[in-house]
Amino acid sequence: MLLKRGVFACFVILLTQIVFVQNVSAVRLPNFVDLVEKAQPSVVSISTVISVRSRNAFSRHSGSRRGPSGSGFIISADGYVVTNNHVIDGVEKVFVRLHNGKDLQAKIVGTDAETDIALLKIEANELIPFKIGNIEKTKVGSWVLAIGAPFGFEQTVTAGIVSAKGRSVGEQYIPYVQTDVAINPGNSGGPLIDMSGRVIGVNSKILSTSGGSNGLSFSIPIDLAMNVVEQIKTEGKVSRGYLGVSYQEVSFEMAESFGLERSQGALINMVSPGSPAQKAGLKNGDIILKVDKKRIKNSTELPFIIGRYRPNDKAKLSIVRDSKKMTLDVVIGSKHGDVAPASSFSVDKDGVDWLGANFKDIPASITSRTNIRHGVIVDSIGQGAFQEMGLQKGDIIQSIHLNTIQNLNGFKRIIKKLPSQGNTPVLVIRPGAGSQYMILELSN
Repeated sequence: MLLKRGVFACFVILLTQIVFVQNVSAVRLPNFVDLVEKAQPSVVSISTVISVRSRNAFSRHSGSRRGPSGSGFIISADGYVVTNNHVIDGVEKVFVRLHNGKDLQAKIVGTDAETDIALLKIEANELIPFKIGNIEKTKVGSWVLAIGAPFGFEQTVTAGIVSAKGRSVGEQYIPYVQTDVAINPGNSGGPLIDMSGRVIGVNSKILSTSGGSNGLSFSIPIDLAMNVVEQIKTEGKVSRGYLGVSYQEVSFEMAESFGLERSQGALINMVSPGSPAQKAGLKNGDIILKVDKKRIKNSTELPFIIGRYRPNDKAKLSIVRDSKKMTLDVVIGSKHGDVAPASSFSVDKDGVDWLGANFKDIPASITSRTNIRHGVIVDSIGQGAFQEMGLQKGDIIQSIHLNTIQNLNGFKRIIKKLPSQGNTPVLVIRPGAGSQYMILELSN
């Protein structure tokens, strides 16, 4: 009896192993060989030369030395090559090495520092350009390849998946494609390739504490790169849209206080005087949910979307104001402007004490040298709701509960009408840090 049980148990284990092996064999990793062989002739390595001038008490000497190096890729049969601006920025000469080992001096057609794109031109025959892919159709989790020259090792191939799209990593106008593809110094400017062999991004930067790959690689979307390339080729410069606002993320608490079902959009906390936003009627406290048909999931997407428009383009802003949805028509601009932040100042003696803080009118010394025209200034801060909110001495409050504060008298009238409890948004200007909405927690 025990023997039969043992045989049966062995049979079950063997059957399980067979099924497991069959399942493993059914899940196969992609075969990158054909893809790489097709893509490599379109990838180039880039080297540069920079000018060097030395001077001492006896002589002056001018010369040159090797500059930054990177990667690039061919986008047209007539010799246009894309790379990163930071690879060729400030150099004297640029050289491109083709897949066959041939070195060619390249002409810098144009650059755009804000999107880190540079366009080069080489004279050569029988060039094989990449086909341009569609990053919008590329899903998170898709396999991708990078080919470049990390640390000077040309035609190095690495593979991974798309980790995320629309990432903000410091630059205002680049919705980066995040991958876990191994990218190292020298990969900059090289192509990010999908499984059909089409380029979907320009490898641009990594986040790393060691200087090497940590699985956090970021590429410029190819549609943005090609838009910049087309403008450089046709106009010799790059123009991008400008709205003229400062904005912040909509937190869960803010969404609730503004009457939204979920946190989404971009909360406007400053509108520049004379800007396209002001002319369209946009106000502090408005939440932009859409620009035309483009939905804004988080605030960092706003400059990505606006930047794609050309100056004088028209767009519709879908917003929420006072818990009501409405639409504004805006003519996109191109001029940038900033509000000069208030610095150190003196205050008058009369003020209002409320929730542990003392508020006074903004002195003329501030209004005369800045475009801050309304609000109250924090003269002192003690224990209370404002201290817990993070308010500091010198901050300027311009609105509470979506009510604009003109001066100290208006401030008094507004706080008398506030609810006794709940969360309410407060628009604060902080010297040197700009403006933002903060949440004040009111309680009985």
